[in-house]
Amino acid sequence: MEKDMSAAPVGAVMTEEELRQFEQFKRAKLIEQTKARIAKMERDCLEPALSSTELKNICRMANNSGLGGVVVYPAFVRDCVGYLGPDPVCSLIAAVSFPHGADSTSGKVAAVRRAVKDGVDGVEVCAPAFAVRQDNMSYVRREFKKLVKACRPRALRIVVDCSSLSEKDVLRVAVCAAECRVHALRLVRPSGPSQIVSVRSAINDAPVIKAEGCSLADMEELEASGASLVGCPSALDVASRLLAAVRNM
Repeated sequence: MEKDMSAAPVGAVMTEEELRQFEQFKRAKLIEQTKARIAKMERDCLEPALSSTELKNICRMANNSGLGGVVVYPAFVRDCVGYLGPDPVCSLIAAVSFPHGADSTSGKVAAVRRAVKDGVDGVEVCAPAFAVRQDNMSYVRREFKKLVKACRPRALRIVVDCSSLSEKDVLRVAVCAAECRVHALRLVRPSGPSQIVSVRSAINDAPVIKAEGCSLADMEELEASGASLVGCPSALDVASRLLAAVRNM
């Protein structure tokens, strides 16, 4: 039977070999926890000047480091499927109707279906902020339901630009998304951790929340606020530093 190395025996003197095994166990556990944290991080690849070579390098580095996902425009999905390889660790997410969600519902649905056909693991679609501000939540609800259906069997995320809506409107969109069985909400530019807490409280455990951060400290704060995923522009650098730190212990 395998020994339980989760804790040193209380009051016992460990042999040199037991101490070595215990330290190895702690290090392996820390590496496992670090990889789990990295798997919650995603890197946007939405810079307008990003070259195909840069995109290829980002995808390969994200896959090698165990990053949770990369987010790309629909036009690059097929290429990125190839960059990530046949059995990727990193998820591929398509960004549709960025940045304001002002495309027609039919246009969004067509883009989502094409992204799914091309091989994405999920799709992020910007909520129609114009309809929310006009208090046309029936339009929003119809759109969400059509998008959920179009995205199957992949996961649909709804992107909410919190800076363009009131806090009340953000909550209305979040509740609507939950009722339509959207998989995740991406909150862009929230007013602070308190707004994430409010959204989390309004929708309970589903959808999951993705928020934006720039550092490990941001990530810890966002997790404490209720975010399950973190979009981080420096995700690859943070992941590299985290892995190096635990592997060099």
